[in-house]
Amino acid sequence: MVMCCFLIHADVVVLEKRAGPVSGSSSAPAAAQSSSSQAPAASGPQASAQPSGNSTVPNTGGNSTLPGNNNSTASAGGGNNTNSMGNLPTSASYGVTVQVGYATFLAPTASKSVSPLYRVDANENVTFSWSYSNLLVRPANLTLAAVGPQSATYIIAALNGDATSYVWQLNSVVPKTPLMNGYYQIQLYDQRGPTAIPSPGWLMPQSRLTIAFYTPESYQPITNSNYCPTCFYSAALRLKDTFGPLGIAFGIACLTSGMFVYGLIY
Repeated sequence: MVMCCFLIHADVVVLEKRAGPVSGSSSAPAAAQSSSSQAPAASGPQASAQPSGNSTVPNTGGNSTLPGNNNSTASAGGGNNTNSMGNLPTSASYGVTVQVGYATFLAPTASKSVSPLYRVDANENVTFSWSYSNLLVRPANLTLAAVGPQSATYIIAALNGDATSYVWQLNSVVPKTPLMNGYYQIQLYDQRGPTAIPSPGWLMPQSRLTIAFYTPESYQPITNSNYCPTCFYSAALRLKDTFGPLGIAFGIACLTSGMFVYGLIY
């Protein structure tokens, strides 16, 4: 009885030992197969991710936008060089804490006592240039005008809102309203007119520059026979020769009379 149990136990042990290696060997190829099957699967996504990555890098927004930004910046810079007010709005409203915009004439240059003087001549040109300060609203247009004697107004030019200079050629003045001799007040204002109320950020009408015009006259020598540059000097000599002796005689007579009166009294 005991021997039978022992033999049965031994057979079970032998079967377990045999089953162990068999199951291990069968599981090993399965693992190898699974690992080998997983390896191609892993390499497949990597291979597919790598092209997508390469194709995405050139087409990313950053890489494609940077050159565009550089180009737009360069063009904006060029715009700022030619037009410093290109980014300003044409209409806006600001609070009272914002200063009023104004223009300052750079040419012609005026001193405190003498205004720039120009001849009334068709070949004469007057160059105006100015700069802006505290300007937050770009004018839609500008008007450059001159107000002369008797309030005669000459519209020099109608300019774009970003203009900073103009050359006034006097040959463009209408012959029916010629320039007169005298002082002229130069005005620069936007589309609101020369009497616009100063508003924060808007251009205030400028009228602080004054220039003067004169009509030149050609020299004409005097050819009249009655003209005598030395006649005045000769007349003074004749007056001296005529009234000189009379003055001396009158002086001696007064002196003699005075001495005679003094002798009678004392």
